[in-house]
Amino acid sequence: MKEVHILNSLEEINIVSDPIRLKIIMTLGTTPKTAQDLSDAIGVSRSKIHYHLKILEQNGIIEVVDTELINGITQKYFLPVAKAFIPNSEIFNKNLEEKQFNFKIPKKSYEPFEKELNELIKKYSNNGEDSESFQVQIYKLS
Repeated sequence: MKEVHILNSLEEINIVSDPIRLKIIMTLGTTPKTAQDLSDAIGVSRSKIHYHLKILEQNGIIEVVDTELINGITQKYFLPVAKAFIPNSEIFNKNLEEKQFNFKIPKKSYEPFEKELNELIKKYSNNGEDSESFQVQIYKLS
């Protein structure tokens, strides 16, 4: 499972923003579940869960991570492809150039990193001196 999956189209955003699909993704979390598990947890019929699972799987939002044969029926276990889903900023503003940096920091190093980052932000913050500027966004995923 990846840390982050970038949603690169409005269609992908619409797919994950459907209330039932969003509940499915959130209920799956990091523990594989079957359609029946999801139906029981969310309180939606299994046929409706299957419909939404198919859409999520076809669009690369969830994946089958395991199967099990029970009484001649194949049970599929699903997980999201990532822990977090973030829309690509280019979808909303075609003038943005996106550069993405992904890295992990050990928990013990996070506090000094955050301190240094805040110092860099202060050092490089644009106080209206320059007509051209860049916006930088940082996401902390736990």
